[in-house]
Amino acid sequence: MLIFTNEDDPFSAITGAVKTDMIRTTIQRAKDAQDLGLSIELLPLSRPDEEFNVSLFYADLIGLDGAEITEYLPSAGEKLEDMTDQLRKRMMKKRRVKTLSFAITNDVCIEVNTYALTRPTTPGTITWLDSVSNIPLKTERSFICNDTGALLQDPQMRFQMYNDTVVKFSVRELSEVKRVSSHHLRLIGFKPLDCLKDYHNLRPSTFIYPSDEHIFGSTRVFVALHSSMLRLGRFALAFYGNPTRPQLVALVAQEEVTSSAGQVEPPGMHMIYLPYSDDIRYPEEVHVTSDEAPRATDEQIKKASSLLKRIDLKNFSVCQFANPALQRHYGILEALALGEDEMPDIKDETLPDEEGLARPGVVKAIDEFKASVYGENYDQEEAEAAAAKASRGDASKKRKAITDAASLKSAAYDWAELADNGKLKDMTVVELKSYLTAHDLPISGKKEALISRILTHLGK
Repeated sequence: MLIFTNEDDPFSAITGAVKTDMIRTTIQRAKDAQDLGLSIELLPLSRPDEEFNVSLFYADLIGLDGAEITEYLPSAGEKLEDMTDQLRKRMMKKRRVKTLSFAITNDVCIEVNTYALTRPTTPGTITWLDSVSNIPLKTERSFICNDTGALLQDPQMRFQMYNDTVVKFSVRELSEVKRVSSHHLRLIGFKPLDCLKDYHNLRPSTFIYPSDEHIFGSTRVFVALHSSMLRLGRFALAFYGNPTRPQLVALVAQEEVTSSAGQVEPPGMHMIYLPYSDDIRYPEEVHVTSDEAPRATDEQIKKASSLLKRIDLKNFSVCQFANPALQRHYGILEALALGEDEMPDIKDETLPDEEGLARPGVVKAIDEFKASVYGENYDQEEAEAAAAKASRGDASKKRKAITDAASLKSAAYDWAELADNGKLKDMTVVELKSYLTAHDLPISGKKEALISRILTHLGK
């Protein structure tokens, strides 16, 4: 148990016998917990105007006496600094994704680093281990001849189908074909910011920042370009010669934002990946006249507005919600590492607030909105429709069972041979009906009508 406090006398507001009794009870409970194996550590936080006095209360709580009291405060300060080593947590490394050369003109080229600010977090890469020795395994890929089963070397040729023709490439030729641009990033021109639409963003942007590590003066050129783009309200259109998929990108300058706590947004540029003309889909337009289009009434809009106000999420932020799948993954790993028998219960913060939705005001708003849209008897009609659907499902299952049984019984006879030999008249009505049921034919009528129906189905 770690206690962080700047209050050296937690019972200072109480006096007399009550204070003495509270201190005695608290110290006794702490000793009982320590006897059960619980460790209690005090991490005092000193106030600016006075020093933390351990001897007032906490010395007896954690069992300090004599010289231990004077030596405790310096050691507690060291413990507070080492807390990052004691806490179990996963830290994301702040590192650049890659370094790019940014060609502004044929004669001016600067160096920039790229950073991924927002990316989905994954559980991590799986490492395969040997089941006996627990040693990490190395994965290798081999090519096997389909005819002889012999191991082959890596194929020296690649092929691509074009116009029903196999076009072959060597590894070197394929590398040359994919090398579209000599520079990683090449400036094309500038456009006003209002030309950049929301639907132009294909995936999360990449943040770029200048670097003087290999090309001296890159920061100075980048700052001049960055300031001009902010002042004129323009973005830079560039070509990103990615080996896997060359793309057009928009470089949008971001101004530095600071607060009393420090830097909130860093200065730099966001590299937004733009679509090609082939990437934009144009769905078919559905022309609906005003008479056919459903319209909400004023009463329905009023009830919907009341419902929205009732379940409004105040001060909402995505940072309040942890990924439940990741939390469960890390919880299981921690339990396995610590040798715990029970897996931890992970609280899924993405589930609806059942307690909040059960409040009388919210329930009333939901019922009124539902009644305004679907009518007063919607719940009863929905229940009746569900019951009818279940009934139809049961009837369908029953018919299928009857058909399966008839098919099984009908399969025991060679009906074509019986028809050719004129022996259908010797069959019973039940046997004749089994054939008709198996083939979804009517089973009404006398025996002669059943035989005629079977002969017609057999084409006799």
